[in-house]
Amino acid sequence: MKTRALQPEDIEKIRKLHENFYSDLEFPDFLNNFLCGFVVTDDKDDIIVAGGVQPIGEIILVTDKDKNRIKIGKALREAQRISLYLGSRFNLDELIAFVKDNEYASHLVKHGFHPRSSAFSIKVPTWGKISRDSNSLVM
Repeated sequence: MKTRALQPEDIEKIRKLHENFYSDLEFPDFLNNFLCGFVVTDDKDDIIVAGGVQPIGEIILVTDKDKNRIKIGKALREAQRISLYLGSRFNLDELIAFVKDNEYASHLVKHGFHPRSSAFSIKVPTWGKISRDSNSLVM
């Protein structure tokens, strides 16, 4: 197997794969708003996997649940307005909120959020990150 950066000429092949296996989902714009697009190919350069890392905006809020529900609802709308502005400012395609509270989830749906399928996460290793404490490169 070989890996390489995704090239504009790969898009037609990737689009066909997407139509065959993922037609219920929107086709990703791998050439824009991705940190990097890549392909994994076999020895004949046929694409096995195409993908990339897209920056996403996760909205994280800490709420005083002792406050009046109406006041909380208004504050959540204001937080959404600010988050949408920041997402637009930083050229993000979407914002995501992970919610455990059913009442909050209903509020989000009522105000324009759409439920998504299950999300999975993995911690990114510190290879090549700048240490906040020492401004040194950590490998």
